[in-house]
Amino acid sequence: MVDDIKPKQPETNVLVKCADDMTVSAPVKSNSDSATMEVRNIENWARRNRMTLNLTKTWEMLLSGGTSKPPPAPIEGIERKEWLKLLGVTFEDDVCCWDLHVNGLLSKAGSRMYILRVCRRYGYRKEHLSYLFDSIILSLFLYGIEIWGSALQKKYLERIDKFFKRAYRYGYILKEYKMSELIETRDRILFNRILDNPEHILYELLPEKRQKNLRKRDHPFILPQVRTERFKRSFVNRRLFDYF
Repeated sequence: MVDDIKPKQPETNVLVKCADDMTVSAPVKSNSDSATMEVRNIENWARRNRMTLNLTKTWEMLLSGGTSKPPPAPIEGIERKEWLKLLGVTFEDDVCCWDLHVNGLLSKAGSRMYILRVCRRYGYRKEHLSYLFDSIILSLFLYGIEIWGSALQKKYLERIDKFFKRAYRYGYILKEYKMSELIETRDRILFNRILDNPEHILYELLPEKRQKNLRKRDHPFILPQVRTERFKRSFVNRRLFDYF
């Protein structure tokens, strides 16, 4: 498939294309909304390449961040939704809310526990059940954890930890997992990969490096100014502030 499409305003907008799906991020500033222009740009690109943009499978979602300003008008012909699932991760218009994503994970994980019950009934040993748990259930919680791991609210972690505790009590796993520890481990692995590879696609998200080492840290970057806890909990920032 042709992959020569670019955002109309690349200095502010971001366009990500994955196979036949596209996601456009267009911030609204000073009552100026370029979202409609970006949609028309995609429509024109599709027309030039003899493809059709399916507006019935195209949605818009606003991320307001608690602002009191009135929202921009909806894009004509596109439904505005309160949540969207992108590459398996459910985002909501309330950027601090991960209720739908966590509910979906727990529901899917609970249904897969039946497989473990059947396997135990057929004589699977505990180490085999634990390996199966890691493969079909733990992997659900680890997928995209660097993104939704910003949801460090106690209510989410407690619900998932209770699920792990129940699995341990039933004898499905060899050790009891803690969600906060899993987030910490996965964050550290990805962050180290970024540090070791300047060509990594996420490397550009890192801040500038310090000129002087006035304080010993495990990374050479300047800590960004943080005004909200939500911003501090984002992946890069929580690693930067944790690496003291």
